[in-house]
Amino acid sequence: MSNENILVVDDDVRINAFIRELVANAGYRAEAAISGEEALAILGGQTPQAGQAFDLVLLDIMLPGIDGYEVCRRIKADPVLVGIPVIMLTAMGKVADRAYGLEIGADDYIGKPFDNRELLARVGAMLRVRRAEQQIRRRNRELAALNVIAETVGRAIELPDVLATALDQVLHALELDAGTITLTTLAGSQTVAASQWEKLDLTNGVDAAEQIAQSGQPLLLSLAGGAAHNAACVPLRSRDRVIGTLLVADRGPRELDAATLDLLVAIGHQVGAAVERARLYEAAQARSEDLAVLNDISRAITSTLDLEAVLTVSMRGIREFLHVEAGSLALVDDKSGRLVFRKTLSRDQEWILDYTLEPGEGIIGSVVQEREPLLIHDAPSHPLFSTQMDRATGFTTRSVLCVPIVVKGKSIGAIQVINKVGGPFTNDDLETLSFLAASVGVAVENARLYGELARSKQELERSQAQLVHAEKLAATGRLAASIAHEINNPLQAIHNCLHLVLNRPLTDEKKLRYLQMAQEEVERLITIVTRTLDFYRPSKGHRAPTLINNLVESVLALAGKRLEHGRVRVRRKLATDLPQLSVVPDQLTQVFLNLVINAAEAMPEGGELTIATTCQDNEVWIGFGDTGPGIPPEEAAKIFEPFYTTKATGTGLGLAISYGIVERHGGRITVESEPGHGATFTVRLPIGTT
Repeated sequence: MSNENILVVDDDVRINAFIRELVANAGYRAEAAISGEEALAILGGQTPQAGQAFDLVLLDIMLPGIDGYEVCRRIKADPVLVGIPVIMLTAMGKVADRAYGLEIGADDYIGKPFDNRELLARVGAMLRVRRAEQQIRRRNRELAALNVIAETVGRAIELPDVLATALDQVLHALELDAGTITLTTLAGSQTVAASQWEKLDLTNGVDAAEQIAQSGQPLLLSLAGGAAHNAACVPLRSRDRVIGTLLVADRGPRELDAATLDLLVAIGHQVGAAVERARLYEAAQARSEDLAVLNDISRAITSTLDLEAVLTVSMRGIREFLHVEAGSLALVDDKSGRLVFRKTLSRDQEWILDYTLEPGEGIIGSVVQEREPLLIHDAPSHPLFSTQMDRATGFTTRSVLCVPIVVKGKSIGAIQVINKVGGPFTNDDLETLSFLAASVGVAVENARLYGELARSKQELERSQAQLVHAEKLAATGRLAASIAHEINNPLQAIHNCLHLVLNRPLTDEKKLRYLQMAQEEVERLITIVTRTLDFYRPSKGHRAPTLINNLVESVLALAGKRLEHGRVRVRRKLATDLPQLSVVPDQLTQVFLNLVINAAEAMPEGGELTIATTCQDNEVWIGFGDTGPGIPPEEAAKIFEPFYTTKATGTGLGLAISYGIVERHGGRITVESEPGHGATFTVRLPIGTT
């Protein structure tokens, strides 16, 4: 039998009874209304039948008094009833009549006479949708409740406030009638720490709390002795330990389910953490003289991402806070898996022990392997104790407190302190050291991740620099023939001048003139080689105030012979009022040169290259337009992707690298092209780039 209720509204008593019998045989509960007024009264709670909520309304349109349209309109206008789906039953055959019903809020309609199977299928589908919507709304409410509980409990500091606030928020958010929180005593039993039993006595639930605390498993219960699960009990956990339980119950017919149990488990973790924090706060309050030290340690540990600094600050702070003679911090080596002592401090010195331990070896090795702390009052008599550390440090160990450093469920090391000054170690010391070890673990992991990130960043920058330099080599190769030709001409002139001076009878005046010509060609060679080397050498990556037009002219000088041999005419449209930009000059030179060479290669039979600079939209635009065949749209969409090339000998990296260089300057590079009408690449650099 389904728990879903259907209200059948039809003034024809026989049809009404038939529909109710039909849906009842399908497993639903059904109620009848023979007028619009009666239907609204039932839904509005004005009759005794309204003790049960309705999940669906089957509504005839032609009703005496208030018709079905008006009933539907009022249902959908009521904030309480609006979520109830309405299926209209109508003998009206006009599309407009049916459309009007849907417009005012009806969820579906069935024409009369109807097929029984169709009616049941529509009802079943509508109820499945309603169930799904209710589950989604419920889950959203539960998640919202979890957030509210976490936020509210997180603001409480005193333990009684934490417990009272947590229980009140849980019952209010989940709309439950009663609840209790128990805490684990030193003897291991459960004692009630907070309760709200006014509506429902949960005395018999404390026995269940004892079982849950021992097993550590959440459970749905029936406190009334019936079959329904009207109660649930979950453990409160802190650092993988059960420190109490949360028991909640509802006195009505409501049955708690697995989804509610999962939510309560999550809440149990939140409350457990809050309880533990409150306990630590109480302990710190009891030792107010050490509170400032504890805060300083936490701040110092989290204030740096340098691993060595984290370890040093951690051990110094722990040594002072716990008043111990010495302490050591060991971490698991990722490669060997052995424990390496990273930091050892006494009251007056600091050093690193040069031996390692296997997991499970000695006190520290056992703590790391078992992930359980050890408090040993008589260290020499303990089976795990080894005199190796005493021999290495010169200390005499009497008592030991050692806790694991656990990150994301994995033991990455341990902290060990020896010989508390002024008395034996206590459970409070163990709790405090465990708390600080958790902070150290997070800081160590953050420092490691930061180190890996820094190394990855350096490697990425190194790889990018290599790619940029490799593309410079490729660009130099593409210019090689024209550069060789440009060098060969001055060499030939020098050779001719020197030959004339050495082998022909010339007057002193002619000899001087030929030597001056040779000197001019040498200076020309020096300029060509210098310009080529300036472009070729690896970039230093330093920004400098630069006039973009000067870079354009430098590129045109470098590629001049290539353009001349390719019969490419250059048109300059360089604005004279451009501001200086803070850029890396040789990197932008590489971008511009790549665009110039690409343009020349796009016009193998010659053509015109237009280079224009302008200032607009708070940017400097540098355009390179050619009169080549243009770029098809499908290629233009991928042209800046690495290794994409349409050339038989291309690397596919030139435009990708250029794109990255421009992007690192805070700019962008775009292409506009129409096949058959050339292409224009535009580099846009923001003014004020730093």
